[in-house]
Amino acid sequence: MVDGDGNVVQEATLETDPDAIELFLAEPGIHLKRVHLEAFSYSARLFTALSEKGLAVICIESRHAKAALNAMLNKTDRNAKGIAQMRSKMLGMENMIRCLLRPFGLKVGEISVGRFDARVREIMAGKRELEAMVAPLFDARNAMRLQLAKLHRLPLAAARSDSAARRMITVPGVSAFVALTFRATVDDPAPFKKSTNVGAHFGLTPRLYQSGQTDRIGSISKCGYELTRSIL
Repeated sequence: MVDGDGNVVQEATLETDPDAIELFLAEPGIHLKRVHLEAFSYSARLFTALSEKGLAVICIESRHAKAALNAMLNKTDRNAKGIAQMRSKMLGMENMIRCLLRPFGLKVGEISVGRFDARVREIMAGKRELEAMVAPLFDARNAMRLQLAKLHRLPLAAARSDSAARRMITVPGVSAFVALTFRATVDDPAPFKKSTNVGAHFGLTPRLYQSGQTDRIGSISKCGYELTRSIL
């Protein structure tokens, strides 16, 4: 759920079930202006069921949904999720290309992202049927790299406009992305009476096991927001 300014009010993962969705949308004190469904295999059933429940449902095509989501990327954690998912898809595409080449005895080996295309084209040179199979995967990977670059520029621009993020970037090793993630998660530092409390907030402090004569320090608690902890 987002408000008129695009700020997230509620968020949840639900079963693809009209009753479960209706229950989530019936949050007390929230007036729904409209409900958007992205077109997919179950959208017709959901659209009919939710409409019968009196909800103002709109079904939008996937490309329109993407444009709407891009317009709502005004929160750092949203950018972080998008970038992480895009990188994961790129890695999956590269692994698919590697697996396709392996039965032919062709190994890409350890290679930088920028030299991946050149290396693959080099080892499969002259194998026209193989080149024809890999070419569409190259196109898809390059399209994802282009979109990732565009997505990556959003937090960089946001960092330049935030005074706290600009100060944090002056610390060696702190990138704009890390600074913005920390800034968005902490938001107001007033509740933290000591700087050491921030580590516990992110789940970076160790657990303490005490029982009888046993007093052992364990691994970090991993409480709080997982994505922020991973980036930090």
